[in-house]
Amino acid sequence: MKAGTVTEGITAAVIVTAGLCGCTTGASVGKNPADSAQTLVETLTKASDKASEAGSAEVRMRVTMPGTGGKPVRMNGVYSWGKGLAMEAETPAADLRMEDLAADGTITYRLVQGAYYYGIDPAPSGPFAGKSWLKVEASAVLGEQGAAGMNAGNSDPTAGLKSLKWAGNVTEVGREDVNGKSSVHYRATIPLDKLGDSRGVFGAVGDGGATELVSDIWVDDKGMPSRLDQTYGDVGVDVDFLSFGVAKDIAAPPAADTADLTEFIKNGGVVRS
Repeated sequence: MKAGTVTEGITAAVIVTAGLCGCTTGASVGKNPADSAQTLVETLTKASDKASEAGSAEVRMRVTMPGTGGKPVRMNGVYSWGKGLAMEAETPAADLRMEDLAADGTITYRLVQGAYYYGIDPAPSGPFAGKSWLKVEASAVLGEQGAAGMNAGNSDPTAGLKSLKWAGNVTEVGREDVNGKSSVHYRATIPLDKLGDSRGVFGAVGDGGATELVSDIWVDDKGMPSRLDQTYGDVGVDVDFLSFGVAKDIAAPPAADTADLTEFIKNGGVVRS
């Protein structure tokens, strides 16, 4: 198992979820938005609240980051946050550089209680023989602080919208079609010092000297977000919300079928005795 492939693939998958759910700030940080942007911020705050109340969503996501050569990592699946943050999705194995681990070309990916699981073909031999899931704790990629921010009680894939109360230069770009939904496109920038835990989450994979988080948000005619694109230097996380209120129980795979790679990833992809 090579660190250069598995480690980068796992990092890309982690940042998809961590980037979205980690963008929150403390209530004591910053000042109220300027009056000229107040109405737009209120609109986006309502969209965030309505989406958060839904408890789950069917999503399509993409992430770009240093190490992916500009090629996005794609994921389609279901996010659930009503009973704790969880996710189940499928992604092309090649996007994660894990094509040697899945003959059918697809990796099933789960997030359960702060741990990430990757469904693979059972290894015929070696230290993980017979195991059909790889497990990695978020802290192995994001560090303890980044993982704590991701696992905060108010974390969900709509949490990035909540930080817009501290945004500057909030503008309405125009009306656009998003997956068949007529939506209003907004753009906002959030200064580096207002990013809270997200600064550590995004910075874990490189930031390209970023000084702000740029968020593009599309809100449909029902007041629900239809798309959220976030850019922080060299890191970009995009999510399309295809539907909300999609109930789904997402459970961790059986322990007997799982190989824990947390220490392997923390050691830089080196197996230590």
